[in-house]
Amino acid sequence: MFSSFEEIREAARGMSDVRVAVPMGCDPASLEAVITAAGEGLAESLIIAPVREVEKNLKSLGLRLPRGVELEDLSGEKETALRAVSLVREGRAGILMKGLLKTSTFLKAVLDESLGLRSGRVLSHIAVVQVPKQNRLVAISDGGMIVRPDLDQAEQIILNAAEVMRKLGAVPRAALLAAIESPSDKMPETLLWSRLAEKGVPGVFVDGPMAVDGAMDPEAAAVKGMSGEVAGRANILITPDIASGNIFAKAFMYMTNARVGGIVAGATAPVVMLSRSDAPATKLNSLALGAVVSRDRNG
Repeated sequence: MFSSFEEIREAARGMSDVRVAVPMGCDPASLEAVITAAGEGLAESLIIAPVREVEKNLKSLGLRLPRGVELEDLSGEKETALRAVSLVREGRAGILMKGLLKTSTFLKAVLDESLGLRSGRVLSHIAVVQVPKQNRLVAISDGGMIVRPDLDQAEQIILNAAEVMRKLGAVPRAALLAAIESPSDKMPETLLWSRLAEKGVPGVFVDGPMAVDGAMDPEAAAVKGMSGEVAGRANILITPDIASGNIFAKAFMYMTNARVGGIVAGATAPVVMLSRSDAPATKLNSLALGAVVSRDRNG
């Protein structure tokens, strides 16, 4: 079972034929990430972006594209996004990573009816967090795709996160997050979570509504009289809406020393989708995470 991004990156180094398509991967953070990934043997990359922008930023960084990083000269957010998606669809790349382009443009290409990566499943964003205080990796979802999930969407969000956690060697234990542990008419998410916990999700331990302390800390769970497979042992934290999921994950990134990597699951291939402001280390973590999650596809 993986407990750190160092372990995930080490596993990715042992894989073969991992290739990443990066539309508008001309920004410094993306360039640093793909160059480091090639240098460490994590993944090869194909950047689809204007050559002049790539060369300008490489010069400012004092870097050159190494063997294992190719460049295809193409301009325009829409054009580069569709080209990158088509490369993944054709099997010429196994992972798609968002570069310096709008999320809406990127996702429109992913969901394109004829060229996209639709699988028939709900797409959800999963932020995997390595927190120094914890001895496990934790997935937070969904802070990037579904605004406010209904019962069926929430179940698919859990299934997507569970698939990722299994690839990381963990038994999926999902906590349905709220401010309190009992259903309340004043907090609609608690009613939804109570229904979902009662219904259950195949192959996943699920419990809720549950506050973060009871989900993450065994002592807090014991004080609250909580028991079961999830209380104090959760490795999947499901938030009630996109705002709380986004705020929660970014708070870890910018207010703690936590290490974070993120992917979108539910497509026909792993999709690395992070903020345009994310640091190279976060992008590199996400690339390694995508490589490990895609390992069945890449052999």
